[in-house]
Amino acid sequence: MTVISLQGGQSQGTVPPRTRIKSGDSGSAGDRKSSAPGPLLTIRDVAALTQVSYWTARGWIEGGKLPCLRLPGRLIRVRPAALERFLVAAEASR
Repeated sequence: MTVISLQGGQSQGTVPPRTRIKSGDSGSAGDRKSSAPGPLLTIRDVAALTQVSYWTARGWIEGGKLPCLRLPGRLIRVRPAALERFLVAAEASR
């Protein structure tokens, strides 16, 4: 075993764990605003917020009454602003 002497000012302390940076992230990524949309709602979220069943909310989407985003993996999401417009329109038609 070889012993290496330390230079002046260096200690033999522990090294802090490295933080993981995801692929594509840069060190200044927190300085920029994300181009990703805000929080998106699931069909269950829409159903809970409107106090209807999952199937009713899904029917609104499938019927074209409530705009949605169809994401890879058969995911369906709704923008909160789209839900609000849908509810205003539904209230106006009453």
